[in-house]
Amino acid sequence: MNRLVCVMVMAALVSPLVSCGGDKITGKGATLANRANGFYAKERFQQATNAYRLFVEQNPDSPYRRTSIIGLADSSYKEEDYFTAILYYERFLELYPIDKLTPRAVFYLGMSHYNDSHSPDRDQTPSFRAKETFAMFLERFPDHPLTPFAKKYKGEMEARIAQSEMEIIRFYSRVNQNHSAVIRLKEYIEAHPDSAEMPEAMFLLGKSYYDEQSYKKAAMVFTAVIEKYPKSDFASQAANLAKTLKIKK
Repeated sequence: MNRLVCVMVMAALVSPLVSCGGDKITGKGATLANRANGFYAKERFQQATNAYRLFVEQNPDSPYRRTSIIGLADSSYKEEDYFTAILYYERFLELYPIDKLTPRAVFYLGMSHYNDSHSPDRDQTPSFRAKETFAMFLERFPDHPLTPFAKKYKGEMEARIAQSEMEIIRFYSRVNQNHSAVIRLKEYIEAHPDSAEMPEAMFLLGKSYYDEQSYKKAAMVFTAVIEKYPKSDFASQAANLAKTLKIKK
């Protein structure tokens, strides 16, 4: 995350959330709630998390329980405990599906999955969950100030998922599992039409057909690679294999 984006996205997490405008809380549980806010303001997030959790558990009917759950999720997010952050953002959304804090809860639920995601060669479950959460945010809150960031991170997750799928496809191609490669390549080409790796995907589809001796299908795909991506290295590879099928460029 570049510095400007990081500053703008994290800005919403700067202030304690239980009290409005930073005012002291009064009433039942006030001491604990104010202590949690104090820890948060001093960036002592582990202590803030513990205090918010205790407040939520001990004060189920408090008018501050709603923002305390968000405070608990935010302080967990700040200390990079994304598992706990996800748990409490989801809990907030279950309890308060329509609330002024709902957009931020959805967005930072997505960010928690985003920060918990892995490189393309590892399990992509967090990437899928981040993509789905950002998609939900964009559908429900298209005019929210965080919408540009949701679009950006959704795009990053889509690209990472596509890269992961290509890693699997390359493996199938290397070990000559051509039938499995064909199935995945067709799905990939349909799902990621704008992928930067489309020339390679189409070439591998043609090569899989070629290795299966489905020469007519291979010829059609190689021709498409040559015509659509003439400057790609995969176009020249497709042309070389096409020559063996007596196909003109």
